[in-house]
Amino acid sequence: MARTPQEVFEHHVAAIGAGDVDAIAADYAADAVLITPEQVVRGRDGVRGLFAALLGELPDAVWDIPTRVFEDDVLFIEWTAVAEKARVLDGVDTFVIRDGEIRLQTVRLTLEHLDRPGSP
Repeated sequence: MARTPQEVFEHHVAAIGAGDVDAIAADYAADAVLITPEQVVRGRDGVRGLFAALLGELPDAVWDIPTRVFEDDVLFIEWTAVAEKARVLDGVDTFVIRDGEIRLQTVRLTLEHLDRPGSP
């Protein structure tokens, strides 16, 4: 039996918290699409690369997801992440999760580097 959308997302959150890009990628369908304002990545390899870059910017971050709205196979979240040298205070994602896998995700965030001149 396929995992529920909630189960998929809880695994996704745990994998992100652990910094495990392979476990993160395993939550996605082989033909998944992940869309950001900067790029579109496809498949598990694309997802793996995108998350490797993000987690590289936010090592050992503290993640918070105060907003989680599920409607059937669609999930909307608002989130933050704070690490020693960078933070995201305005993350917004939408997921489509079907048959136990993330099929589609949109992501918008502002990454602030705290160790660079001119950063907040």
